[in-house]
Order: sequence, then C-alpha cells, then structure tokens
Amino acid sequence: MLENLYYLTEWREKVISQNSILISIIMPVYNRQESIACAIESILNQTYSNFELIIIDDGSTDKTCSIISSFSDDRIRYFLLKKNIGAAAARNVGIHRAKGQWIAFQDSDDYWDPSKLRKQVQLIDDRSPSIIFSSFVRNKKGSKEYIPKNQKDIIIPKEGRLNKQLLRGNFIATPTVLMPKVFFEKFGGFNEQMPRFQDWELWLRLSSDCNFIWIDEPLVKVEYTENSISSDRSKMIKGYELIWSLHSRMLMDAGAEYVARYLFSFGHNLSLFGEMKYGREILIQSFRYGFFSLRQLFCLGLNILGHKMYLFLYRFYK
Repeated sequence: MLENLYYLTEWREKVISQNSILISIIMPVYNRQESIACAIESILNQTYSNFELIIIDDGSTDKTCSIISSFSDDRIRYFLLKKNIGAAAARNVGIHRAKGQWIAFQDSDDYWDPSKLRKQVQLIDDRSPSIIFSSFVRNKKGSKEYIPKNQKDIIIPKEGRLNKQLLRGNFIATPTVLMPKVFFEKFGGFNEQMPRFQDWELWLRLSSDCNFIWIDEPLVKVEYTENSISSDRSKMIKGYELIWSLHSRMLMDAGAEYVARYLFSFGHNLSLFGEMKYGREILIQSFRYGFFSLRQLFCLGLNILGHKMYLFLYRFYK
C-alpha cells in the first residue's frame, strides 16, 4: 500500500513538473495567407497548453498579418520584421526572444497532431537533455511519404547519437523537433548563410555531442510546394557545397563510404536538376572514395545519356 502511494506521489510530482515547463514555439512566416490559419490552429489545439507561440513575420505583403491578428489567444506573440531576412534568420530571431527553456518549431504550412507536444514533453529529462523529434508524413503532389523509417542500410536508434545516420542524409524535419534552448547557446543557431539544408547543417553540428530521442509516430504533416526552398536549383547546389565546406572533415572521419555517399547524392541531384556536366564531375569524384552500390554506377551512365534520359530512366528504375 505504501509502495503504491509512493509511486502515485512520484507520478503526480512528475506530471506537475512537466506541466510547468514553458515551451517556446517558433514560427517564421512569409506570405502564407492560404495556410497560416491552419498551422496556428494546430498549435492552439495541442493537448499540452503551457506554451508561447512566437510568430516571426518575415515581411509579408499579403493578408498574413490580418489573419494572424484575428486570433485572440494571449499565448501568441507576433513580431513583424521590416524586411525579409529568410527563414533561418527569422527562426534565430524567435529563439532570441523565447522565454521558455525548451524550443519547438512550426512552419506556416505544416500541421501538428494535437498530441505532438504532450508526447514530447513527457520525454523531457532536464538531467540529461536530448533533442526529441518525431516522424512525419510528407505530402508531395498527392503522394504521402512516412519519414524517417528504418531502411536496410540505415537503422535509426530510438535514442542516442545520430552522427553517422545523419551523415547519410537528413531525416529530421524542423517542425518535428523539441530541444533545449541551451543547445543553441552552446552550439549556435541556424546558419544564416545556408540557402538550403539549414536544418541538416544544424543537426550535423549537434550530432557529435548531443543525444537524440526518436518518437516513431507521424506527429507532423509536412506540405511540399513547388515554390518552396526545397525546389530551388541554385539553393540546392549552394547548400550541398556549403555542407561539404563545413563538414567534410566529419565525413572523412566517418569513413570513405560516407564521403562517397554524400558526393553521389550531390551528383545525383545535380543531374536531376539538369546540371549534367557538374553532376558528372561529382559522380566521378564519388568513385574515388569508394564504390558502394550499382545505383552509383547506373546514375553515372544515365548522366552521360543526357537530362531527359536521366529523368525518364531513373524514374523507371525507382
């Protein structure tokens, strides 16, 4: 009886402690009048309610501001920037203004499951803080993809260091993350020089020293749009080049296969975007660090055939 009472008391104290944790949710927004209301509502509908929603309006010129103003919830803090500075810089502005010691992120065109924040807060351990992220569903042109999921050659542990897994590619979406503010103070915020892959670059920077916890549930729905940063060719190229410039030593230390995989991914995406000569140079360079798959050889052959054949035959191959 006394033992049961002890565990009940411990459980109540834990619940009270968790409910006292203020979460600062950072949402950058730029001209999202079509989706911003749904994104905000998914935050306000969270079953965990002790949060502040910091909306950084990155100089919107449409009706975004008036839509945000229509919400009367006092947990919303709205800041309008005088000029557009980009999503990475806007997130850093929000982090700087955050009152909570734990930071979450929402994008203005994504949707949170109502239980998302509660399930993450339950895993907070201030004695051993971790980056807590969940799986998500990405909707792209009507098709849905569950990310991340364990694959034959990439096994993601439920908890631990994810350095080598992340070197193979990014699988952590920014809106799925809950992390301690102190990590930003120690390792820095989002790299504002990155035109793309800002999240991947940050996770790589954190992955050697920080613990991660993975909730294998799709707690976020992510929308891919053609005018998003993910579809911009020049930003993709610059992003790959900067990742290599900043983290080539980490790739080298992990082993030749990791370098070869990275260069193959770069060369393959260059080829998909029509940068055939540059893509061929990078694909050939990947072989110098090691041959790891027939796909690598196949894509080099496709590259030689030209962009149209590359797109057609690779999609057929997939």
